[in-house]
Amino acid sequence: MPPRNVDWLSSFIADEAREADAPTAAATVANVVSLSHRIRELAITYGLGARLHHGERHWDDIRDELARGWERLRGAEQVPWTHVEGEVEGAWRLVLAD
Repeated sequence: MPPRNVDWLSSFIADEAREADAPTAAATVANVVSLSHRIRELAITYGLGARLHHGERHWDDIRDELARGWERLRGAEQVPWTHVEGEVEGAWRLVLAD
């Protein structure tokens, strides 16, 4: 029986992983599931703020800038950009730019 305390994003990614190739899928699930609530919340807040700050710019145009910003924002946390990029982008895409 699957654990009951898995959030919807982890469940969604696990479902996607079953449809993808095994090595990539395992890495994707491990990256998302291993994020603490605190780090996930920080990444989502960062993505929401990025959308509000950058408005109509395209994700591909700001990705590198946000990666550098994450390195400064994370402080003592040793969670690399590659582990939170999906969370940041997902939050960024949820907000409609003005």
